[in-house]
Amino acid sequence: MTRTALIVFMLLATSAVSFAAESAAKPDFFVAPTGADTNPGTPDKPFATVARARDAVRERASAGLKSDILILIRGGTYALAETLVFGPSDGGTEQHSVTYAAAKGEKVIVSGGRTITGWRRGDGELWVADVAGVKEGQWYPRQLFVDGRRAVRARTPNQDADPPCWQLKGVELPKDLKQHTYQFAAGQLKAWRNLGDVEAVVFGNWEITRKRFQEIDPATGIARMAGPHAVPHEAIAPGGGRWVYLENAAEMLDQPGEWYLDRSTGVLAYWPLPGQDMAKADVVAPKLPRLVEVKGKPDAPVRHLHFRGLSFEHADWTPPPGGYLGIQACHFVTGSTYTEASYDKVWGFIEAAVRFEGAEGCSVEDGAVRRVGGCGIEVANRCRKVVIQGNRITDASGNGIQVGGPKDEAEVPRAVRVANNHVHACGTDYAGAVGIWVGYAEGMVVAHNLVHDLPYTGISVGWQWDPQPTPVKNNLIEYNHIYDVMNRLGDGGGIYTLGLQPGTVIRGNHIHDVRRSRFAQAAPNNGMFIDEGSKGFLFESNVIYRTSAEAVRFNQCSRDWHTWRDNCFGGDPTAPEAKAIVDEAGLEPAYRASSLGSER
Repeated sequence: MTRTALIVFMLLATSAVSFAAESAAKPDFFVAPTGADTNPGTPDKPFATVARARDAVRERASAGLKSDILILIRGGTYALAETLVFGPSDGGTEQHSVTYAAAKGEKVIVSGGRTITGWRRGDGELWVADVAGVKEGQWYPRQLFVDGRRAVRARTPNQDADPPCWQLKGVELPKDLKQHTYQFAAGQLKAWRNLGDVEAVVFGNWEITRKRFQEIDPATGIARMAGPHAVPHEAIAPGGGRWVYLENAAEMLDQPGEWYLDRSTGVLAYWPLPGQDMAKADVVAPKLPRLVEVKGKPDAPVRHLHFRGLSFEHADWTPPPGGYLGIQACHFVTGSTYTEASYDKVWGFIEAAVRFEGAEGCSVEDGAVRRVGGCGIEVANRCRKVVIQGNRITDASGNGIQVGGPKDEAEVPRAVRVANNHVHACGTDYAGAVGIWVGYAEGMVVAHNLVHDLPYTGISVGWQWDPQPTPVKNNLIEYNHIYDVMNRLGDGGGIYTLGLQPGTVIRGNHIHDVRRSRFAQAAPNNGMFIDEGSKGFLFESNVIYRTSAEAVRFNQCSRDWHTWRDNCFGGDPTAPEAKAIVDEAGLEPAYRASSLGSER
């Protein structure tokens, strides 16, 4: 066993033993849907909210922790009134931990959504309900979940049309950025009632653009888009021939499974799927952009705070007024141009439902993040030894898991472990999303994850477009199973890399079925795309087959900048030298036997 593999094994074993000990420990506080926050948090008189339990922990910790603290949460849905924020006084110490855990065998949902009730018959096949606070400007959700299923925001062409997109005829963006016009074909634009809420979604090479309409001329097909405007990357920029669809107009609501929310009246309309009974349906719209924020200070990190077995659901994210101008991997333009000297500080980043900053020795394990309008889990600045393990990350509009900070030695996350997670069906609204994204980070372990069903890349590592030194080094990407990726965009792959990364090892990954959509207009899609400046890696014992282009591609870097050993590219995955890797990659046996191993 190699030294790196031994370290990973020890970390896994330590985590398993720790969780077993916590499960057997006597809880200090209890939370239940039937409780009350005026209760003392005992088994027979539990708290009603996680926030109240957090405050009780804070009160106890103020006198100094004498032992670990366990908060047991009974099954049910806990609708958050506001983001759960955990600071330095809410975590543990070097000696003692604080753990929020679901009761054994019980499903705990921490939700940032609001249940929509009061459904009544509308016109034709539609059902309608009033959504409080919308017409008053208090919120305007961008997703809707009916009986746990993401409904389709009313669009044209329809999602199941052939093709489900049009192609733009042309685009104009003058240098003064005062006006941005899209040219559509005759008859495609209509006199939609709430024009300012209608969006055009344009597919670039490896990212997308979302912009709202300001003014249209249906006769000529010319549309003026709402500003402010910015100079986009030419490979992503809307232009003639780019694929586009439109969404969020009442008039587009024309088939089962679609919905539309009128901002001016607060009336939500939905066309039920066959068999759905709106008198009984569970309908949830997300309201909070973030569910959990763990945030320490430079001189006072949040230590040893753990979440076990919890499902985090129903978070929203709203693009800026000028729309979403994607750059890469759910980063977007915030200024007047995509090119900035300090891009790691000025580019925007789609928010995650669960975020860690300034955290040490914390974890999210054996839970889920799903049905969210942004990204899933983020591990950011000054995080050390954070563990994201055994979770299902799915039905996210953006990235699944993201790890990275600014290009600063003092700020980058270090020794973060992302292992045995099932990441799939992400990028539902932002097709440039990545299953697992690692930017500026050091000593990462990304191991034994199951990653699939994505519009773009599976796992991305690095965030520098040349071979200049950065804090990115000594990362280990091993034994991940990646397949059914690149389903919409181009110029990516199962694994994508950037920049100089001394000591980085990419080993034992099983990659196959890398697709090529008819809407992809960029460079090829590959098993591994080794992009600009990538240098200093060891590629060892990886198995790649059934890719739409060659197994490995290089751009502005060279094969001889790396070390290569015992890889199986394009061959028979059942051959003995490949089969051992195939059998080991993906979720480890304990996780395959759990619900994570299923496709649902």
